[in-house]
Amino acid sequence: MPSNASVTLDVRNFPSTGSDGYTNTTASNNAIYSYRYTGGSDNGGDVDFNGRGRVTLTVHLQSDPRYQIGNVGFTGDTNNQLTWLAENAPTTAVIQDVNTVVQNASYKITVNDTTANCTVPCDPQINNK
Repeated sequence: MPSNASVTLDVRNFPSTGSDGYTNTTASNNAIYSYRYTGGSDNGGDVDFNGRGRVTLTVHLQSDPRYQIGNVGFTGDTNNQLTWLAENAPTTAVIQDVNTVVQNASYKITVNDTTANCTVPCDPQINNK
């Protein structure tokens, strides 16, 4: 049975320098933000689960308190393997993966910036191997 995984997400309200490990993204207010995932299988937020069996991915938002997790969405989850348990704290996202089939999917954490009143998309991958 595969092991659970944990990832940390850091969000900033300014662009990456290009060499700091952050990825630029455009917020809903058209401002450029940057984010960086650490942890996971590649220390960049991507997660590979080898073998079959239910697993949990926990994403911890490690940023200024103005940021909160607003939504978790999935793409490529054609086998309905992934669900977000939305009842967690605003700085923690828990994703369940039933992990019964091989698939490559992406999760996108949408972060709310409560100061600028906008949303910030941040998206790595989950791979069932």
